[in-house]
Amino acid sequence: MTFAARAFTPATGVAFTSDVEAVDYRDGTLVVLVACSLGEGGTVYGLRVTFAQPGGFRLLDELDLQRYWTAGDRPRGSHVLEVTAGGWGAEEGTLQGFDTACREWLIVTGNACVSVFCADEPAVAETEWRFAG
Repeated sequence: MTFAARAFTPATGVAFTSDVEAVDYRDGTLVVLVACSLGEGGTVYGLRVTFAQPGGFRLLDELDLQRYWTAGDRPRGSHVLEVTAGGWGAEEGTLQGFDTACREWLIVTGNACVSVFCADEPAVAETEWRFAG
């Protein structure tokens, strides 16, 4: 199965120390807080990625997605990708014996990653907070 995706956010680089800070699902809205970098004075610079009415989501360590990282048709350096072929949706379709035909998103960090089924594009906003240590 070939994995392919397109960058949804600009390719600013994905640091190996970046991580998913929080995943919050309430009232049909999924918010994923991504810690992208740590600045001087303990300021964390990140992204808030919001999905309205997601159909499903999962969090995996980036090592559990190794088959994606070795794919030739994967953009590098972007934290949010839209999966166009061979992702979680395709895997589920193969396992269940039918095409799930869903729009899929992948939030990438140097550690945890989040896959999301959602028909609509996510809202992405830059954010920052103080490192709690």
